[in-house]
Amino acid sequence: MREAVPPLRMPPPTAGGINEPQECPYCRRTFSCYYSLKRHFQDKHEQSDTLYVCEFCHRRYRTKNSLTTHKSLQHRGSSGMLKRLLKTSALHSALAPSPHHLFDLGASDHGPQLPPGLQ
Repeated sequence: MREAVPPLRMPPPTAGGINEPQECPYCRRTFSCYYSLKRHFQDKHEQSDTLYVCEFCHRRYRTKNSLTTHKSLQHRGSSGMLKRLLKTSALHSALAPSPHHLFDLGASDHGPQLPPGLQ
């Protein structure tokens, strides 16, 4: 019968402080600061059942950092682009003539007449 392996714990920062080089006690890799070690630990050594899902393509990732990296590489500007598309389509709908909001596009001495503010 197998014994349960206890989960690995995030090591505390070394005595030099969080902005000093840090070594992973599990794989001996060295990192420039505690934040980098923490991200490495979460990506490589932490056990978690949580999955993070991309709202654009629905891919699943084990860590929040992996999802963030994926979105920055694969969907750069997507959220801003979607907002601009929605804004543009709303603006287009507002400017499109409808049977209830007709304005004079007929010929006049000065050409078609646009509503005030759109001239």
